[in-house]
Amino acid sequence: MIKVSRSIVPSFFTVGNMFCGLYSVIAAFAENFTLAAWMIFFSAFLDAMDGKVARFTGSASRFGVEYDSLADVISFGFAPAILVYTAYAKNMGIVGILLCFLPLLFGSIRLARFNIQLKGFNKDFFSGLPIPIAALTLSSFILFSQFLYDVPVKYPKVMITLIFLVSILMVSTIQYETIPNLRFRGTAKDKTKLLLFLTGIILVIIFPNQVLFPLMLLYILSGIVVWILRLNKGVSSLEEGL
Repeated sequence: MIKVSRSIVPSFFTVGNMFCGLYSVIAAFAENFTLAAWMIFFSAFLDAMDGKVARFTGSASRFGVEYDSLADVISFGFAPAILVYTAYAKNMGIVGILLCFLPLLFGSIRLARFNIQLKGFNKDFFSGLPIPIAALTLSSFILFSQFLYDVPVKYPKVMITLIFLVSILMVSTIQYETIPNLRFRGTAKDKTKLLLFLTGIILVIIFPNQVLFPLMLLYILSGIVVWILRLNKGVSSLEEGL
């Protein structure tokens, strides 16, 4: 009788993540940009679930981490690069290709850095913008523009700014909050994080095309604001010590 290890359970979510990334690429080439963007969202959901399932079942492993990163390169590096290229940059020649390459390049660097710095399987924070958030920011901007203006990119300069912003933030050391545990336990901060997370999920379900992009921007800005506040606090403490 073949014994199936419980470590294979979270890998099913990783496989689903990878499949959604491939589906997004196919939809983008077919110029179904809305479907392509939502497939990246589904990839992100499955990516979040595989980690939660691994920890819940006690089956987290180095293999799972490495396999998850390979899937993430496809779903959150390659897929959004193709989506942005087909929806916006395909008429820009080599400049468009290089522009779309940036999220894939810096996203892969971020994943490699994450893997070599990983100690244990529980994280208090992310160092640098997580690659799924970078991918969701770009794809949700296309959803937002498609919904409001019926074109995938209404404001090209905003798209260019977002590409450079998420690329730089992925390889930065700015700290970002992790997904909270789905239980009302722990400190007041943990409960607040969970409440905000659930509120965001509810808003996405009710107003999917309208709120996903603003929520991604809020998350990105939260890390930058906290980083600036800590920087100012450190400068103030240094001045007081002089």
